[in-house]
Amino acid sequence: MSIYRVSTNMANDNGMNFVMKKEDSMNKVHQSISTGKKYVMPRDNPVDVTQAMTFHSKIFKIDQLERNINDLGAERNLVENKIGSTIEILQRVRELSVQGSNGIYTAEDRKAMSVEVDQLMKNIIVDANSKYKGNYLFSGFQKFTKPFEVLEGAVRGADTAMITEVRYLGDNGKQLREIDFNEYAASTPPGSDLFWAENFQIYSKVNTADFRLENDMSVMIDNQKISFNEGDNAYAIVDKINRSPAAVNASIDIVTGGMIIKSTTPHKVELADIEGGNLLQNLGILAQGRPIGPDNFSQDADVFGGSIFDTMIGLRDAMLQNNAEDIGGRFLGAIDESITNLTNNMAKTGALQNRLDYLTQRLGDDKMSYTKTLSSLEDVNMADALTELATLDFAHKASLSSLAKITKSSLMDFLR
Repeated sequence: MSIYRVSTNMANDNGMNFVMKKEDSMNKVHQSISTGKKYVMPRDNPVDVTQAMTFHSKIFKIDQLERNINDLGAERNLVENKIGSTIEILQRVRELSVQGSNGIYTAEDRKAMSVEVDQLMKNIIVDANSKYKGNYLFSGFQKFTKPFEVLEGAVRGADTAMITEVRYLGDNGKQLREIDFNEYAASTPPGSDLFWAENFQIYSKVNTADFRLENDMSVMIDNQKISFNEGDNAYAIVDKINRSPAAVNASIDIVTGGMIIKSTTPHKVELADIEGGNLLQNLGILAQGRPIGPDNFSQDADVFGGSIFDTMIGLRDAMLQNNAEDIGGRFLGAIDESITNLTNNMAKTGALQNRLDYLTQRLGDDKMSYTKTLSSLEDVNMADALTELATLDFAHKASLSSLAKITKSSLMDFLR
């Protein structure tokens, strides 16, 4: 005959354990309803939670990209306005140049034109020194430095002080913003690009026939690092410069043997010896002891290709000197080149706007898709959750009722 132990503790414990499980399930469902989220803790569903974190990260990144695009777009609009204003002013300068080259005008007429050219130049300088959010637009990386410094003084033939020089104090850098995943763009060209009239040219007087590098060296041209090796001669150096991304072309003068560096687009070329080297200094391109810095060109080298302001100063002075030939010749040509350069930059800003519009639409679509997927991973279905809560509540009450009946029994009931 089998013997069984009779005890109320086992029934009580089993009943309480079942009730506590129901209460725990009800608590989880209640918390899901309260928070609107399927899972209270990551351990509830590690796979879905991990995927949700990934989509949260993507949406956060898109939000940042959208802010960058909006900021870049606002800056682009300002740049476009400044370019348009400058083109309009230069069109008037061109009209004056055409008029000044006409023989029907007198010296006094040209002097009056020179005064207007000087005033128009001041208007362009105001645009060139514009700011966006407290930073200078056209100074490259030197955003706290006013890009163009103006010097005034006596000018031959003028009755009052006029602009004698306009110096560019910025650099060739472009401020980039991330507009897509690992893709960057700049809305603002540096002043050394935008406000330049002619291609830069520098002619060294140093004969390179016997030149050969004694050790490895590197240079920087327009923010592009170019490295050279021990034993490279002048032609090897020219070849490496021309194969670099820098917008310049190097060659050797067949008469003097000196090195020539020319820009392929109108801009002020930035040249530097870096990492302790002196290659460009030894080639007679840069001044000895000045490996870096603005206007660090050798005084013995011939430098050509100036800014819009250099052209306007030259045009104004030609008007003051009643030189109709120069007015309608090289200065009119330089004004045309300036307008062409500005127009090309205007086209680039327009193309950038098209790209920003496309990215805004695409990122918005991606964000909507990610948000929908994230909702399916995280958000609770309220109808299902309320139904589940009601079911659990019914089961919980039934468990409590059953447990109450069981716990009324005792050992004495079995001994009757």
